[in-house]
Amino acid sequence: MLETIRQTLAHSPLVVLFLTVGLGYLLSHVKVRGVGLGVATVLFVGLALGAWGGAAFELPEIISQFGLLLFVYAVGLEAGPAFFRILRRRGLGIAALALGAVLVAALVVVGATRLLHLDPALATGLFCGSLTNTPALAAVTEALHGAPGAMLPAVGYSIAYPLGVVIPILLVELTVRLARVDVSRAAKSAERLAGHSVEPPTARDFRVTNAGVVGVAIGQLPLAHMPLRISRVMRGERLSVATAATVLALEDMVHVVGPRSALEEAQALIGPVVVDAPSPLSRRDEVDFRRMILSNPELVGHPLADLGLEPFEATVTRLRRGDRDFVPTADTILERGDRLRIVARADQMDRVAKYIGDSFHGLTDMDFLSLSIGVVLGLLIGMIPLPLPGGMHLQFGMAGGPLLVALFLGWRGRTGPFVWNLPLAANLAMRQLGLVMFFSAVGLRAGGHFTHALATQGPLLLAVGAAVTLGAAGMLLWGSMALLKQDFVSATGHLAGGQTQPALLTFAGERSQSEAPNTAYAAIYPTAMIAKILVAQLLIWLLMR
Repeated sequence: MLETIRQTLAHSPLVVLFLTVGLGYLLSHVKVRGVGLGVATVLFVGLALGAWGGAAFELPEIISQFGLLLFVYAVGLEAGPAFFRILRRRGLGIAALALGAVLVAALVVVGATRLLHLDPALATGLFCGSLTNTPALAAVTEALHGAPGAMLPAVGYSIAYPLGVVIPILLVELTVRLARVDVSRAAKSAERLAGHSVEPPTARDFRVTNAGVVGVAIGQLPLAHMPLRISRVMRGERLSVATAATVLALEDMVHVVGPRSALEEAQALIGPVVVDAPSPLSRRDEVDFRRMILSNPELVGHPLADLGLEPFEATVTRLRRGDRDFVPTADTILERGDRLRIVARADQMDRVAKYIGDSFHGLTDMDFLSLSIGVVLGLLIGMIPLPLPGGMHLQFGMAGGPLLVALFLGWRGRTGPFVWNLPLAANLAMRQLGLVMFFSAVGLRAGGHFTHALATQGPLLLAVGAAVTLGAAGMLLWGSMALLKQDFVSATGHLAGGQTQPALLTFAGERSQSEAPNTAYAAIYPTAMIAKILVAQLLIWLLMR
């Protein structure tokens, strides 16, 4: 019976692919104390099926290449804006930390290989798995294409990967206990550094009594670039939408939206809170509000200040992106799929909706021309050789080239008619699809080698993988705190980003009950990924000399 199934699958590569993806996805929901391997379980299912089916289950190589390309390009587009913003502020120290951690891991691998006589390709795979970096694995596999032992990097990766997830989590918990870290206090410090608050937006009504703002247009107030939005102005019985050109008068009542701490600053600037009068929010006959989806491609990639709602007498008070609701500033770059809370005159609401787009269908229209241009540029840059002594050369390859281009294009947002960014939902779907395709193909191809290596050198390889992960994770976590003077919560974000591991980021966010690790993660992630791609190729060159 089993032999019949195996023979059937051997002649049905698409069935093998989706069987691997489906079983892996099912097992990805298995967690131990809230921690799981996530989508990497697809790799382990592929290894198991590959060990059972042998060479007959191997998938065409283009499947792994295509999957990797989708994954790294989507990651770069999303990380680009935060990466360049933070790089300008404190990028040198973060880049040095990422590079230092990668070099520590590389030195441990070199020492273990020389001392224990490990296979260079297998040892380089341990490096990639200990740092949980799929593009680095792909770069090494690409460099060894057609050579003996080309599958051994995937074997080492698979053995070390679980340790690359678990050890950093244990290190975080150990640090909390030994250093007696006040995680709640660290989270507040991290939120201030990241420039956003854990508090959801709320609203208050203020009465204009401060002579310093009387006769001043709202767009000229010192609040203009803070996470605060004045949405309505009531002057006597007349209610109007607050725009940048609205001039405040004495005794006006204004409705202000923002996080609680920022509202306190607004009160100091404008006047006292109004609690004994009907709120401007209670009247929706003249001024109304509605959530609208930004689907008009002409508006994507521009700052909120250039949205152009003035002719409609409308304003944006809140923005929901993904699962986060926040108050945008004038400099907030708009992305396709953003859900805008619009305040406008009731008779203008339909015109505003038509201008914004407000269409789910519009979000499904992928700009494949922009996508293709970006991918082709990335592939061409990945082919550029970087010469090394001895006639060898490095390449950014299929992983690094598209990543570099995507980071830049994601930061740019748009160039003329070309919108580079993808809607968040499309980006996440593309990233997940690419990753499961890559893991499936690599796992199925490396299954037999994996079982052999685990049976003959399992404990030794696990010990080396643990040492590599511990060295890199210690450098990232403790180096961030000691050298960069970061709070503990930001340091956990740097640890997750330096490990290029979303599971660690999820753990850091849940442990701190904060979104601040996301900012630290985005700041170090691209640098760490590029460093790993290049150092992994340097490793294989050095160890095989």
